[in-house]
Amino acid sequence: MKKRPEIGTTLWSVHEHLYYIPEKAAPVTEYCVCESKVRNYIEGNFTQICSVGKDPDGYGALHYFKLSDLGKNVFFNPKEAAELAKQVTEKYEQTWGWMGDPPLRRTWEVYL
Repeated sequence: MKKRPEIGTTLWSVHEHLYYIPEKAAPVTEYCVCESKVRNYIEGNFTQICSVGKDPDGYGALHYFKLSDLGKNVFFNPKEAAELAKQVTEKYEQTWGWMGDPPLRRTWEVYL
């Protein structure tokens, strides 16, 4: 079993974000690195981490992660989260690049 981070510990995670620009009718995708602080734990068939932070739009949000996701999808520092965001951004562009869309925004580059 993984060691639980203490209440108040800062965690970093990657979130898919859809936003609109005036030139396109359809939403545009980007991947963002978001910060949150551990608030409590939820016990059940597995342990969930409940953390509070901001979503990619800047609004307050609750984030729920499995304890087993630490080091995979949830990280203790922003650099590791930015590396994951880079991977998923590049995979998205490789998969959907044939459609002629411009490259995705890279708001996570400041953490690399």
